[in-house]
Amino acid sequence: MAIQIDLTQSQYGIPFAGAYFRIVTASISRQRAGGAKFSVMIDVAGYGTAEPGDDTREVDFRRYHTPLDDIEAQQGAAFLDKCYAWVMSQPDMAGSVAV
Repeated sequence: MAIQIDLTQSQYGIPFAGAYFRIVTASISRQRAGGAKFSVMIDVAGYGTAEPGDDTREVDFRRYHTPLDDIEAQQGAAFLDKCYAWVMSQPDMAGSVAV
């Protein structure tokens, strides 16, 4: 699974139509006190191609933090599916589609 979205701006000063984003890290942390007991950190890398190789550099990188309950509330058969659904619902991913 991955996410496709048009980037109108990039760190390289050019847009990337159909940029390909995939989750590269999803980790759960336990908090001792205050806030949610468990939180999720999700790192998402964006590429200028739908077939990035091992040496392909990202054109965008995003890190998200959210309570585990927000991920668990998403539609999906597996944890990673729910992570993708949650990322796609974020304001900076408006207009994205699953690929």
